[in-house]
Amino acid sequence: MKSTNIDQSKKIAQILFKIGAITFSNSRPFRFDSGILSPVYVDNRILISYPNERKIVLNALLDKIKTEIGKIDVIAGVAVAGIPHAAWIADKLEKPMIFVRAKPKEHGKGNMVEGQIKKGQKVLIVEDLVSTAGSSKRVIDAIRKIGGIVSDEISIYSHSLKASKDNFKKAKVKFHYLVDTKVAAKLAHEKGFLTTSQVDTILDWVKNPQNWGKKMGYE
Repeated sequence: MKSTNIDQSKKIAQILFKIGAITFSNSRPFRFDSGILSPVYVDNRILISYPNERKIVLNALLDKIKTEIGKIDVIAGVAVAGIPHAAWIADKLEKPMIFVRAKPKEHGKGNMVEGQIKKGQKVLIVEDLVSTAGSSKRVIDAIRKIGGIVSDEISIYSHSLKASKDNFKKAKVKFHYLVDTKVAAKLAHEKGFLTTSQVDTILDWVKNPQNWGKKMGYE
């Protein structure tokens, strides 16, 4: 998993804090789709409503694609939050785009992948947020099933959980992201938003998210 340089990472974190995309809870934890309880919640869908901020994030994504990923044929957005960012990237790079549903359509052709790719084309998956990478694994499998080559995925934010690292390793996919929870929590501490104890609690969650809720007495 590759993050950006620390200054760039902090810059993106500051933008997400500014627009209210990152929330830390000192009392009641948030519950993910996977069932995991967390002291932090990230809603990057808010970013689409801020033209100036999303432009900065887009340029950071494009720079990472250029320096770390290189040649790609098709941009794939993960439904639904990854779609707008994939569209902006595809537009800037003048590349075809597809998007991948969480599950196959229940009517019509029953597609899970919308748009067209040719067998053997290299596809870059774009997400707004990655936690365990369970959804990423489904998307990777769906694209490979129709002949696409997937070797890289990029996201604005990552929780940098061990589960995501394991899933990407099993899928043989390199994961790239702009900022993660560790950087965001430490920046919040620098800005006086979090105490040292609160940062330690968040970092403890990153190390063991599955058992964190029980340890904190929430389960």
